[in-house]
Amino acid sequence: MGRTLATFTQLVQQEIDSWSRYRRALRREDQQALDALFAAARHHAPAGAYLARETPFEVMLLSMLIEQHKDVMTLQQKVTILEARLLDNQTPGVAS
Repeated sequence: MGRTLATFTQLVQQEIDSWSRYRRALRREDQQALDALFAAARHHAPAGAYLARETPFEVMLLSMLIEQHKDVMTLQQKVTILEARLLDNQTPGVAS
């Protein structure tokens, strides 16, 4: 007997494919951004398979948010490091 239900990975790909007309209407840089978001959704597909949802879009959005939040946290850490370096390099009593 064949498989009757699509895997979660297949459902994610079907959802991504359903956005193809929207993607084509975007500017090139926006297409690249959308592709990166969809890549994040694919990256978390194994975790999404554990959630029994008929449509994967909510899981895809959460996966995209997770990746975006990781990027924000990385940038926050870099800013904190740069601010600390800037404060360490300032000489007391010297105007900037």
